[in-house]
Parts: sequence; structure tokens; C-alpha cells
Amino acid sequence: MHRPMLLALAPMKDVTDLAFLKTLKDLNSLPDYFITEYFRTVAHHKKMSPHIMRSIDENPTERPIYGQLVGHEPEYLVRDALNLMKHACAGVNLNMGCPAPMVCRRNAGGGMLRSLKAMDAALGALRDALPAGAFTVKCRLGYETPDEFERILPVIAAHSPDRVCIHARTVREGYRSPVHPKWVKWAAEVLDCPVVANGNIVDAATADAWVRLARPAGLMIGRAALRNPWIFSQLHARFQSLPTAAPTFRDVLHYIRRLHERTLEMQEHYEEEKHIHRMKKYLVYTARGLPDAFDHQMKRARTSRDFMHLCEDMLDNDTPFSLTPPEDTHLFAHFNTLLTQDEACLLPGIQV
Repeated sequence: MHRPMLLALAPMKDVTDLAFLKTLKDLNSLPDYFITEYFRTVAHHKKMSPHIMRSIDENPTERPIYGQLVGHEPEYLVRDALNLMKHACAGVNLNMGCPAPMVCRRNAGGGMLRSLKAMDAALGALRDALPAGAFTVKCRLGYETPDEFERILPVIAAHSPDRVCIHARTVREGYRSPVHPKWVKWAAEVLDCPVVANGNIVDAATADAWVRLARPAGLMIGRAALRNPWIFSQLHARFQSLPTAAPTFRDVLHYIRRLHERTLEMQEHYEEEKHIHRMKKYLVYTARGLPDAFDHQMKRARTSRDFMHLCEDMLDNDTPFSLTPPEDTHLFAHFNTLLTQDEACLLPGIQV
């Protein structure tokens, strides 16, 4: 029996929060599961971020949500994982891919990929502590070069995670290089758990390319979902051979209004500047594909009234909103290389 393609929202610091989850529900465009922004795991006990915890405790979507941890010391990762499992949490996700220099310097996130020994210890501790179905991993291919994955994947496989998501770039490559689907294909062929592909999925064509090139069990989408929040409903429809609606600028305006309301709800004590600053964090992605003047003026808005007037003046019309972002930007780079790649072949002699 053919399994439906899993769709997930990629965790992104400061933007894939409860307000965005609620907005996706408002727009009736939900992935199959969520992962929270990362909780920092540190040696001295620290209260887990109340802001992030709200995504778990107040999750309105009826879709599973996994709490994400970034850290490297096994005993403290286990401590925080067990704390998360006391909440309405589907499981725990270990972040082994974040490329932020501050995170990597602490040997966490993508920094874990530099030490197979440390990675092995963290994976083993979490696997022992968590019940079946509750342990997932998100990683990159390596720190410096993609072929490091040949040594990384056997370490992951040895601890039998319940799902593995692979961002098919290295830490050094960040977000601005082509992706390397052949390594995801290899992982999908040899791991016993579902493998989810991440990186450069911006529209239906790139999603189709990932399915063709790597045969993953699912796809994880981040930046493109902030730009086009209907991408989950569009891809669910596409994989079921159903028609999809094409959004207009007016639909984008509706999205912004809902997001504006949901972010407002998150503030216990309203600060207008803080509210508008958060909206700009979301809309820097949405602006790709809108008139250049929108991005320019949006970044300079200082009040909520000016911000919404700008959106209404420029977007309250039926101009079609392109489902594919422009590629000549630092936010969406090299995704068209997916469309021209041949099916990746497993490199000879590589086994797990």
C-alpha cells in the first residue's frame, strides 16, 4: 500500500511559533506534524522557554508536535527530554543541524557533527530514555563536506531513531548552496525508519523533484512555508492528484491580517515596536515575489497602523501571487538545480 507523503514545518527560530501554527490552522493549510523552535539544553538547570512551550501546551492544530533540543551533554539532554514528555508532546527531536555559529561553537546543533563520539553518546542516551515512537533526529550531511555523511549515518542508524530528517547540505554550506539528494536517497534505502528530506523545497516542482531523486517518506519545508503558507494544502492536494487553488495578492493580505492578529495575541503587555518587528521577521520571506516597493516600505514601517495601511494599499487586489519565489535572492537560492538533476545513484560500497 502506498503511504501518503508526510509533510512537516521546519523549525525556525523566532518565526515557527504558536502564532504561526494558529495562522496555518486559520488558513486550513496544515502539515502532518510540527517541531518546535529549539530549547537550549545547558548544564545548569534553566527553565525551558515559556514562549516555545506554549506551542506544545496550546497547540490548536490537532497535529503532533515534537519538542526540539539543541545541546550536546547526554545527561542534560535526557533531563530536558523527560521534562518535555510531561507535556502534550509527541516526542523529542535532537537538533544536529543548526548552522548558527553561536550554537556550533558550543558543540551543539551542527557542531555535533564534528565529533562522532559525542554524537554517539547523545543519541544513545536519548534513545534509552525515550519510548518507541518518541525519538526523532534532524541533521545535516556533515560539517565541512557532504561525504562526511558516510561516517555520520551509521552512528545515527545504530540508535534506531523513529524518524530522521536530513537537511541535504553541510553546516558550512548554510542555506545558499545546491542540495545533495543522493545522500538522502542512500539514507532512505538503508534506514529502518522514515526519512524526511529538507532543503530547497519551495513549490510543487521542487517537491516532485525530491520525491523523484531521493524517494523520501516525507518533506520538511521552512522558508517557503513562511512565504507561501498554503504550500502544505497545495502539496497534499498534488500528491492526491487533486486541483489546487492559486492565491492572489488579496489572499496574501488575508494571511498577513491573520498573522498580525495572532502575533498580537502572543503579547501579554503590548509593545507596538516589538509587534511590528516580529511581523517583519515573517514577511521578509513573503516579500519575495511581491513588488520591490513592498519590501522596502515594509521594513521602514514604524507603527502598526502604517504597517497595515501599506499592506492594504499594495495587496488588496487580484494580482496572482507566484507560487515560486525568485531565485536571485539570499533567501531562496539554487533550488532550480533540483529540477535538472538525474536520479541519484547509491555510491558503490557504502553500507550501514
